[in-house]
Amino acid sequence: MRGMPECTSVLTESRARALQRVEATLLAPFLRTSSGTHALYLRRAGLLGAALPESANGLGHWTRLDLDGAAWHGSVRALACELPFADDSFALLVASHVLEATPMPAALIAELARVTLPGARVLLCGFTAWHPQAWWLQQRARRAGMPCHLRSALALANLLRAHGFERELMQRQGSSYLLVMRKRRASARILLLTREPRGVLAGRHVPVLPGGTQRAAS
Repeated sequence: MRGMPECTSVLTESRARALQRVEATLLAPFLRTSSGTHALYLRRAGLLGAALPESANGLGHWTRLDLDGAAWHGSVRALACELPFADDSFALLVASHVLEATPMPAALIAELARVTLPGARVLLCGFTAWHPQAWWLQQRARRAGMPCHLRSALALANLLRAHGFERELMQRQGSSYLLVMRKRRASARILLLTREPRGVLAGRHVPVLPGGTQRAAS
């Protein structure tokens, strides 16, 4: 089974299962209150992230990708530095521990921002940078030849804010955190209308709704 040696070399099976339960508890309220057609689930291979439902509150289609080394595997295959989807593709995005696998998270966060719809949520799960098991986890990962870049949820929130996201929630439970960010919707744009010369509207019949009045600017 691909990914299981990675899991057992860094986290014991019992720890991995406990992590899965914690993440499922943190994510559940937001899965129930998110809606849309397509959702994207990204997780680091072997860490046994929370098992997400096939559909939740109208989220009828999940695309799932596992980050294994330098590539994504799952519904599609691609290099780790890019997501092979069009702009504004997903109404919800869940990323579990994938940012811990890259030394430079800014490029991946830019991709997360690109593929999410305006108004969509991004849910990030990871290990907190400050917890009693952080040093142990990093040492185990180093001995296994795996990257393990622990960052604070606040630092990741600031990176997402630079791409037009607002923070909804930052929650910690045990050694894990959940960061919930929402992509701001585009503001209304005012069109620049050209002013017609005086007298152009004079004598012109302009249809109006019942009960309305018809006036021409002078």
